[in-house]
Amino acid sequence: HADKIRIVAATSDLGYFASQIGGELVEVDVIASGNRDVHYIEVLPSYMLKVRRAHVYLKVGLELDLWSQPIIDGSRNGGLKVIDCSEGIAPLEVPTFKADARYGDLHRFGNPHYWLSPDNVPAICNNIIGALIHADPANAARYEANRDAYLARLNSRIAEWETLKRELSGIGFVAYHNSWPYFCQYFGCHVVDFVEEFAGVAPSPSHVAHLIEHIKIDKIPVVASQPFHDKRLPKLVSEKTGCRAIILPTSVGGVPGTETYE
Repeated sequence: HADKIRIVAATSDLGYFASQIGGELVEVDVIASGNRDVHYIEVLPSYMLKVRRAHVYLKVGLELDLWSQPIIDGSRNGGLKVIDCSEGIAPLEVPTFKADARYGDLHRFGNPHYWLSPDNVPAICNNIIGALIHADPANAARYEANRDAYLARLNSRIAEWETLKRELSGIGFVAYHNSWPYFCQYFGCHVVDFVEEFAGVAPSPSHVAHLIEHIKIDKIPVVASQPFHDKRLPKLVSEKTGCRAIILPTSVGGVPGTETYE
């Protein structure tokens, strides 16, 4: 389909929103599928070839997908419209001190997992629609109608999630990695501890011992990992404490049955 607007999205979430807004007018390709660790994506020539043919590239931004830039540069696509989908989003957890290597992969501009709050979806969609209208002004009205229809569908789900918010309110859980502040802000739950002592760094035995003690004392019900994390540590923690080890994906398609953002 030579006439379709070709979009390459860094992640499955951005790809999903783009396909909702673009409908049959676009062709969407994704670099990092939902079960991959978006912090660590190897830059491959095949990705550059995908981007060479594209009209639009959607970045996560906030330094989460630093690998996007070498892919974009390597594509040598002079006509590519690159969109940072974090534009217009108020980041959480912006460090107030100089973050260096001691802190693992701490993000200088704030926590980059912003799509995990439904409140941020309209801003993401506005960034995407700006790129589509730039690439294909003749179909602006159709893109706007698709966006409005998608946000209306999302809002009807948000109404259902109010019940879920009440159930999750005040609940503390252990997370493997610090991916959840936007999710927690939205749903009223909170992360009380991390399996990782520092982001992206395997925990020391003393940290694991501390974690087990913390879970026992505070009777924390759940330790949540993402699909790509090492399963052994959460399993060990679960065996020692009786808390449930669960897989909680952060992206569309991360586990079976999560094919939509909703």
